Amino acid sequence: MSPAMPASNLLLVECVPVASLPLMSRTKSSHRIHAVLSLGAMGAALMGGCGPQDLPVDGAEVGEAAQEIVGGTTTAITNAPWQVSLRTASGAHFCGGAILGQWYVLTAQHCVAGRNPATVSLGAGSATRSLMTSTGQVVQVADFLLHPGYIPSTLDMDVALVRLASPLTLNATTVKGITMATAADVTAGRTNVGVIATATGWGGLVPFGAPQDDLRTVDLPISAYTNAAPPLTASMIAAGGVAGQSICHGDSGGPLVVNGASGKLLAGLTSWTAGCGQANHPSVFARVSAIEPWVTNIRSRPVTPRLSEVLSVPTAGQWLHRSFTVAAGTPSLNVRLSGGTGDANLYVHTAAPPTSTFVCTSTDGGTAEYCSIPSPAAGTWYVSVHNPTSIANVTLRATTY
Repeated sequence: MSPAMPASNLLLVECVPVASLPLMSRTKSSHRIHAVLSLGAMGAALMGGCGPQDLPVDGAEVGEAAQEIVGGTTTAITNAPWQVSLRTASGAHFCGGAILGQWYVLTAQHCVAGRNPATVSLGAGSATRSLMTSTGQVVQVADFLLHPGYIPSTLDMDVALVRLASPLTLNATTVKGITMATAADVTAGRTNVGVIATATGWGGLVPFGAPQDDLRTVDLPISAYTNAAPPLTASMIAAGGVAGQSICHGDSGGPLVVNGASGKLLAGLTSWTAGCGQANHPSVFARVSAIEPWVTNIRSRPVTPRLSEVLSVPTAGQWLHRSFTVAAGTPSLNVRLSGGTGDANLYVHTAAPPTSTFVCTSTDGGTAEYCSIPSPAAGTWYVSVHNPTSIANVTLRATTY
């Protein structure tokens, strides 16, 4: 279990409706979310997929109380065609993201850790969220692939890949992948201190204001941010620090973009801020060049189904066990229960059943259960399903990336 986030002025810039907080044993993010909510309650200061064919980039309301780009202006989707909105089952925006290709989107891990992808969709192709279904594209999410180096207490390696259930239709104007910055781009000075970067996102214009319907943008100079608390790591990049200009709640996971040798580069993903629009407190982003090799490796690999089975068990209290082998170097193991009727719980483990030692458990109630396991150990893995009530037509799926 990850340690709880210490009480500090760290502000996550995700929008998270209280009703959506996960009630499950995958608690890596729940400590963090509760810490932020408790700060707000006390009136604390605002600190706010496929395989190799997908690798090339296309070239030619957590809440009603949310915040967003501070000091920016509205912008057209053609200026940021890689921008997406992560949406709850009701269609409420809670985080942003950046399109890499037709199957994959990058976002902040604190946006998706502990969530079930069955409850998340993604909107692309429209700067106006209310028009997303009519003028843009809305697709369902298949899996979250979590970076194994993520530390919730400091938001180090705050990165996750979103694998889509169906591909985006890419074009050259409104839905387009963006190239990730690499170590070579850093060496070339494209993310040096003083370089002007651009952040985009949706949300409120004032602290705890209503989310905006139209996409907004702000230019922020990249900063050393030597007084950051917690201190920046090699996987973070800061930008801003000018009074009245920053990212804020509702922008998490969204892109920070710089100029590259032959086009725009994704330099960062919105992560946290010590104050929305406060002077001398830049916004902090996950540094994309630090995780580019991890992303490129995943996108070059095939998506491999390990289990796909429809379960119907008329008698309550039964256990079903399945097993499969995971190869060394596998970046992610994702297991999901969905559909059907009844109540089933999910357990994923490396010890042969029966056992009480599990790598991941999901017991939300109903049949929607999910586990995402980064860098699973090589060897035999077991998936166990227990049904407190009878179940019918429940799909069990396990996938490796």
